[in-house]
Amino acid sequence: MDVNPYAILGVSKDAGEDEIKKAYRKLAKKYHPDVNRNNPLAAQKFKEVGEAYRVLSDKQARRSYDEAARKMDEAAEDARRQPTGAPTGDAFDIANMAQGMPSSFERYFGFDPQTGKITREEKLNVDARKKKNPLDMTAMFNSFFTEFKK
Repeated sequence: MDVNPYAILGVSKDAGEDEIKKAYRKLAKKYHPDVNRNNPLAAQKFKEVGEAYRVLSDKQARRSYDEAARKMDEAAEDARRQPTGAPTGDAFDIANMAQGMPSSFERYFGFDPQTGKITREEKLNVDARKKKNPLDMTAMFNSFFTEFKK
């Protein structure tokens, strides 16, 4: 469901009262329950169109919506400009979360995935002839869970 009243009515943000009213009437006629009997999607769309018109036709409600939308856009822009590293404040960026993954991978599996260099030989099963998998999973899990017990 789109909650942007401008998008629902299909008008621009600088649309005048007449343009908004014209768009509302067109869509209200198109989605009216009497025209679209037994169509719950049309009934829902009719309600959305009515609510969008209610917000945009009332000058105070429109001003409040525009101000809230402006603040949300500014907050989103600030989050996009946030430097990489640990997230600060309420912003979240998946790139920040993934930044420490190579070192965590290296710590738990014993080798650097980018270079293939073995950094912690005790994490790897040195006697690969006895086991088909060269990774000793027991040692890896013990190492992983002992860090969280501290």
